[in-house]
Amino acid sequence: MTILCLTSSITPKTAGSTMTEAEALEKKQQQHKPSNGNVPPEATREDVFDHTYKEKEGPKPPRIIVWRNVILMSLLHIGALYAFFLIPSASVLTLLWSVLCFLISALGVTAGAHRLWSHRSYKATLPLRIFLGVANSMAFQNDIFEWARDHRVHHKYSETDADPHNAVRGFFFAHIGWLLVRKHPDVIEKGRKLELSDLLNDKVVVFQRKHYKLSVLLMCFFIPMFVPWYLWGESLWVAYFIPALLRYTLVLNATWLVNSAAHMWGNRPYDKNINPRENKFVTFSAIGEGFHNYHHSFPFDYATSEFGCKLNITTCFIDLMCFLGLAKDRKRVSREVVLARIQRTGDGSHRSG
Repeated sequence: MTILCLTSSITPKTAGSTMTEAEALEKKQQQHKPSNGNVPPEATREDVFDHTYKEKEGPKPPRIIVWRNVILMSLLHIGALYAFFLIPSASVLTLLWSVLCFLISALGVTAGAHRLWSHRSYKATLPLRIFLGVANSMAFQNDIFEWARDHRVHHKYSETDADPHNAVRGFFFAHIGWLLVRKHPDVIEKGRKLELSDLLNDKVVVFQRKHYKLSVLLMCFFIPMFVPWYLWGESLWVAYFIPALLRYTLVLNATWLVNSAAHMWGNRPYDKNINPRENKFVTFSAIGEGFHNYHHSFPFDYATSEFGCKLNITTCFIDLMCFLGLAKDRKRVSREVVLARIQRTGDGSHRSG
């Protein structure tokens, strides 16, 4: 699952002109408010694009296929395809339960591993972090620590050899191929150099990592299958293939589309110099993560979009958690900063709302 942020260059300001993004950011960084609109200093963030990185010259390292992953992913998708034919035989309650499991597991990635733990774009209380950790295990996309580490590397070295799912290598690689081969040595090297103390100091992250295999077995497969069988008599066969296997495969592909489709197709209203795009289909399928040009331009914004809850279930969820007192300190980019970025680097396609 998966973000590029270009740091602003300071340009001279003429009389009567609009404040540049760099000046606006500097002004906001001087405000020591702990809540909305507080932009974290770049020195404390690992999701800022590193312009100093240069790919090594010469031939690329050989591509080593991980055949175990190839076989498992092939069997998974064959099973998911078979599950589609079982849908007419499933009860309405089972289908509704599958949708609920999809939403819970997706939130474990979007609101949890992505916006909370990778970007620290808001703060969550212990009960909410526990829920998001459990939901993340239901999603089964590597533990929170590994997911957040690789995602920060993706942002810091986006579309380079150090990017785990470098979209320059093509749709298939960015979508699923990166999981079927050994990581590029630069991905491993840069990942080891990141500052990850915030993750290591989070008891939920550490606990989930320690018990990850058991939590996945329980949350990703057993509970989605057990509930419809036990509560309303669904057959174990259907309960396994639809709310467990098919739902899991759909969440995987929805997340992967952010890495692939949202880096290739769509407009770039905020920064035409980077690959990530605004993609409505990805926004819908990944419950709000398709505003990708915005997100790579402002990775610390908890909403990943300037439009709030519009087509963004994850943002609505975080807002609800704040209303309930389970979350706080949502970081947001001010309107003037967004407009300055649009004027300076946008492709001219921006439409408000």
